[in-house]
Amino acid sequence: MHRTIELKHIGPKEHVRRLLTELIDRLEDKLQHLPEESHSIHVLFEEHGTRTLCRAALSCHVPGRIVAAHEEGRDPGRTIREAFRALERQLIKRN
Repeated sequence: MHRTIELKHIGPKEHVRRLLTELIDRLEDKLQHLPEESHSIHVLFEEHGTRTLCRAALSCHVPGRIVAAHEEGRDPGRTIREAFRALERQLIKRN
């Protein structure tokens, strides 16, 4: 699976990158039935403002379609996990 991870306007990035890698690995396990070169994922995670609003936007390209999900919230970990859950639900629904 080709992976693109963009992190914008956030402080220490290592814990966010580690969580994203873990969730992408789990998603890749669920897509094992597809040829590895046939799917990719693009992740954008950003924080905004002094109140720290987080946004996670995901798009997953699988043969014949693009599935996308996005979430916003105040907690970075929860926001990222919810976006991945939404993406997984859509992938299951479309299979």
